Amino acid sequence: MNLEPINVGYDAADDPGSFDGAHRELFDLYNRIVWACHHEAAVVPIRERIRTFLMYATWHFSHEEEWMRELHYPDRARHKADHDRLQQDAEDFVESLGGALELADMPAIARYFNHWLARHTAQHDEPLRAFMSQARSGR
Repeated sequence: MNLEPINVGYDAADDPGSFDGAHRELFDLYNRIVWACHHEAAVVPIRERIRTFLMYATWHFSHEEEWMRELHYPDRARHKADHDRLQQDAEDFVESLGGALELADMPAIARYFNHWLARHTAQHDEPLRAFMSQARSGR
């Protein structure tokens, strides 16, 4: 199976409630899905890791949206729209899989979430992170 964990540059000492800490946790949860795809002999533990990832993503998105609102982030509406689309796409994807999952399906599912996470982070979270950094430095 050619599936690698995502390595992020966020400091492991970051507070989980901080922007970087929250993103580190999201990537860690994704990496646990990858680990399970490599090491689990049953579908149920992998499915549970996917559920945990999606539950955390919902929490994470709500906190990120709160930060954007507090900072009057100019791209907030587009960023939130992407959160809404990601959540709906993920729910639709997982629901479409039904109960007939097999271990052979798991790498494709993990790749889907890799793309989901990497695209959103590059297109939306990195610009937000830069905006937050500028806001903190008073520029």
